[in-house]
Amino acid sequence: MERLSKIEKLSDFQLLKHKVYEVIKKGIIELSLLPNEQLVEQRLADNLGVSKSPIREALQSLEREGLVYTLPFKGCFVARITEGGLREIFQLREALESFCVKNGCEVFSPKAIAQGKAILSKAEDCLRRDDVKRCYAFNLRFHDFLITNNQNDRISRTYGTLIDHLDRYRNIGRHITGRVAKSHREHTAIMEALEKRDGLLAESRMVTHLRSVLEEFLESKEIQSWSATK
Repeated sequence: MERLSKIEKLSDFQLLKHKVYEVIKKGIIELSLLPNEQLVEQRLADNLGVSKSPIREALQSLEREGLVYTLPFKGCFVARITEGGLREIFQLREALESFCVKNGCEVFSPKAIAQGKAILSKAEDCLRRDDVKRCYAFNLRFHDFLITNNQNDRISRTYGTLIDHLDRYRNIGRHITGRVAKSHREHTAIMEALEKRDGLLAESRMVTHLRSVLEEFLESKEIQSWSATK
């Protein structure tokens, strides 16, 4: 984790708390802080060059978001990786994203439709050049596009919290062979339904896509390995 500069002014304390929170969260998502690893306040404070106070508040926020957990008399730990946790994330994701594509058939402007098609066109170009990493990035951008163009702040905030958890699983299972290309094909089918303004078809294709991704995640050796250590 990066070391933070100490801040002298009391008025900067809120900014410091936010920075500490973001650094620890990034460590959890990117797996430099491993599942079930104990988070010792003094050790984190020494590593980041801050006092324990912003560390404590950051851990409390992360616990509310489900990224860490506390055991009485033992301390704070990075959240476990479990099959049940992954299923819960995808259940919520399915509820949000299937609504967004169905609703999008009614509310997306022609400009928004063109934006979605442009994202998929760039993903297609990446696949042709065998640039799987960039195609993967455009796949993620397509899902963000569906959320943001619904212009529902509550959905966006809920999805933002969900993505923190999902990204941790993605960083474990993102190298599943053929998944990026398969997701792109499924995204293209969803986009075709959106362009036709067929809400039921768009919803059905999104559900099929997300359930396909979930099952491949659950079958991946990486996810199974982390789940076995819970």
